[in-house]
Amino acid sequence: MKRKDGRYLQFFPGVQGTQRVVTLPEGWLVDVTFTHVPEPHTVTVHGVTVPTLAVGARWLTLVPPQGHAALLVILSGETPVFAYADVCAATGLGEDGLPWLDDLYLDVRATLNADWTPGVPEIIDSDELDAALHSGEITPEQHALAWATAREVEHQLTHHTFPLLPAIQALVSPAS
Repeated sequence: MKRKDGRYLQFFPGVQGTQRVVTLPEGWLVDVTFTHVPEPHTVTVHGVTVPTLAVGARWLTLVPPQGHAALLVILSGETPVFAYADVCAATGLGEDGLPWLDDLYLDVRATLNADWTPGVPEIIDSDELDAALHSGEITPEQHALAWATAREVEHQLTHHTFPLLPAIQALVSPAS
């Protein structure tokens, strides 16, 4: 199992920006705005291509203290464009003040409309999950937990009930 933390500015070579961690009732939020991106990135979800790493992009990752999914929302300017849920075994806050998660490989992603409603979500990286099971990195119970969590997040995004999304939206547009 791999541990991920909020070191986004160190993760991508050559990027620059600002980063802060905010504590919310729902968990810890890592707020990153990119000011220099040597190589922009996009992602395509169900045939729709959205910018994910670009100058002016803002990444808001909410890591709850409990539960098995964290959520990254990517904004282009002030407009939400992409949601990416990391399925995880555990979460916490490091001594350095950055939240972390123990990644269970499956992810759920969806485009976001300007009104924050998700497009059709998709579960990705099942090959990584299966490889982790076969190599002994995760247990059969963790494999089952990952699938159950991913399906629940997919269902919640489809029905607009994923609780982390409105928590992030409220930070960005408090009047909404």
